[in-house]
Amino acid sequence: MLNNIRLVLVETSHSGNIGSAARAMKTMGLANLYLVSPKQGIDEQAVALSAGAEDVLRKAVIVKSFDEAVADCSLVIGTSARLRHLQSTLIEPRECGKISIQEAHCGQIAIVFGREKFGLTNDELLKCRYHLNIPANPDYSSLNLAMAVQLVSYELRMAWLNGRQSESMSDSVEIAQKPTALELEYFFAHTEKLYQSLGFIQNQGVMQKLRHLYNRVNLKKNELNILRGMLSAVEKRLDLLRDK
Repeated sequence: MLNNIRLVLVETSHSGNIGSAARAMKTMGLANLYLVSPKQGIDEQAVALSAGAEDVLRKAVIVKSFDEAVADCSLVIGTSARLRHLQSTLIEPRECGKISIQEAHCGQIAIVFGREKFGLTNDELLKCRYHLNIPANPDYSSLNLAMAVQLVSYELRMAWLNGRQSESMSDSVEIAQKPTALELEYFFAHTEKLYQSLGFIQNQGVMQKLRHLYNRVNLKKNELNILRGMLSAVEKRLDLLRDK
């Protein structure tokens, strides 16, 4: 299950943070590291601070965008220190571990860490089904990137160990039917295009609310196919009316 989980670091500023994150991952049995447009590549400092986790660094996948890093994932969890507009989708590290291990039975899972200075953008957060918040001391909540990665990696490992001891896990048939992030993005783009043509969507606020709604529902792949079929049927009907 741990092999189906990737940790994604977005636009890291310092190569040392990449190395320290790799070390944190390896101590907990995680090996899949994705880097989105790092400001500094994997250099000597990264290797030094990995402290023996060079194999994680060698395997690291470097991509250009957030979308590319999570395209084939059925579950995307984004870390965020901003709480106000994310209350309905917030989870803590322990719950993140449990959910990730359950869904990793039949799909790829991405846990995304944002930039050191300001985290993930609002657009990136909208593309995450859950938002991970570490409930640190509110008077001093300063966690560096590697610390955050270590905390999350520990909870992933504990959930995995607990799962191995349990006689039954979540229904893998259900999990296997989850759409990927790329499939969801196609659906959202299709929805926005159609509803804009109907005059229903006139600003981005509506689409953001629809994204939150569908992410909260946790669609299965066959349900998504029904929704896309409905959109296509409406488009065909509109085309017929225009031709008359």
